[in-house]
Amino acid sequence: MKKNRKANNEGISLHVVHIAMVVCAVIISLLLVFSTYQSSNVFTALNKATGNYIVRQAAAHELMEASDYLTEMVQRFTMEGETQYLDNYFEEAFTSKRREAAITSMSESEAESVLVEQLQKAMDESTSLMYREYYAMKLVIEAKEIRNYPETLRAIELKDEDTFRSADDKMELAQEMVLGTEYYSRKEIIRTNLKASLQTLDKLMNATRQNTTAELNKELTIVRVVIIVLTLVILFLIYLTARLGTMPLINAQKQAEAGNPISVTGAKEFRYMAKHYNKMHDKLYGNKEDAR
Repeated sequence: MKKNRKANNEGISLHVVHIAMVVCAVIISLLLVFSTYQSSNVFTALNKATGNYIVRQAAAHELMEASDYLTEMVQRFTMEGETQYLDNYFEEAFTSKRREAAITSMSESEAESVLVEQLQKAMDESTSLMYREYYAMKLVIEAKEIRNYPETLRAIELKDEDTFRSADDKMELAQEMVLGTEYYSRKEIIRTNLKASLQTLDKLMNATRQNTTAELNKELTIVRVVIIVLTLVILFLIYLTARLGTMPLINAQKQAEAGNPISVTGAKEFRYMAKHYNKMHDKLYGNKEDAR
């Protein structure tokens, strides 16, 4: 009995092999699913970063365009004295409010504080420059004796020396205030802050792209390794199944057809069947030989 039990325990069980195959398949499948999930997260992060980059870049350009538009309107008004330019200026400043919207969109996009700070500096300088533009417009209003103009400009009081200037001198001073070197120096401060914000934004986006690319390559490497491992495991299990089950079964068929005992090899289950078959074979052919 003990010998039989020992004999039955020899070899690897096909049942164990099949369980191992299922376990390996499940583990590797989970690894693949996890890797693809991680890769998806990397793509999502890149898409979000790209979306934020577009929003922030648009905000910086929008602020610059709005500031340039105000400059164009005030300069045209001081040159031509047409109230349409005056109306356009205040429409942009108090109705469209593209500069304020740019700051808001930058803040809402969870931009880094340095970006918001640089954009806010540009906005503050643009707002500060508006008083100079108001003064220039008030000079034109006085020179042209315009009666209907925005309420905001009514609060602007000219200096005594400017009040008594001639109409031509007021126009000349107004043009100097918005076309002169000092005005453009302050405009350059706005542009410098905006350029700095765009450069910072580009650096941050490039860093994000590099990090995302590295993460993605890492995840893809994991996927490749898992696929290679899966292929090797499958090949090994195919080899093991053939070695333990298929090949012994083919050999047993040939030996049985020849009327010979079959080899006790292969999986545990097959060994058990082979031993019992050989016992029956010995009894059957042994009895025939004894009868002769």
